[in-house]
Amino acid sequence: MVEKKQFIRVLLSPLFIILTVIILPSTGKSLLFLPLIFALSVFLFNGDKIKIKPKVLNLLIASAQSYAVFLGLAIVLYLLDDYMPEIYIAENQFDFKGIALVTFGGYLAALLLFYFYTFLFKVQYKRMAYLIISVAYAVVMLVMQIFSNNEFLQFGVEKFTSFLISWLIFMSLAYSLAINNVLVKIIFNKD
Repeated sequence: MVEKKQFIRVLLSPLFIILTVIILPSTGKSLLFLPLIFALSVFLFNGDKIKIKPKVLNLLIASAQSYAVFLGLAIVLYLLDDYMPEIYIAENQFDFKGIALVTFGGYLAALLLFYFYTFLFKVQYKRMAYLIISVAYAVVMLVMQIFSNNEFLQFGVEKFTSFLISWLIFMSLAYSLAINNVLVKIIFNKD
């Protein structure tokens, strides 16, 4: 059965990101620190599930992995932007290219970063973990759609900062759920 302590640990990870983003003076300046904030949120509240014993080394590796995935994704998206053809939807001549790049890039980053985190954290049910991450990413897309003030699906590049923050919040929740096996314990009654 799931303990209260695990529920609190799972909820503290996204709460840490929310409080950190609120405390930071400017979101534009904090974009450089978002991978570090994400690594800290996952590491601080799931530290008992690490494989590598020196916790400082684990934190450094997790931070490096976060920065590598975010930087690698930014470079790939920048290069794809030049080579991907323009995609328009219907009569409005709505450009779909930026949205496609951000959407697929964010999902790829979530899966790739979790794959790297499986080398640092003990994850028992990896298939369920990837399913949790996929559902959480669908929630990110839904949140961005609901809170978008522009036309249909227009949350691409102009709302990239909001997308990143919601990505961090929901992915930290998904990672904590996956690392702590909370949903597996609830659904399948496994320990």
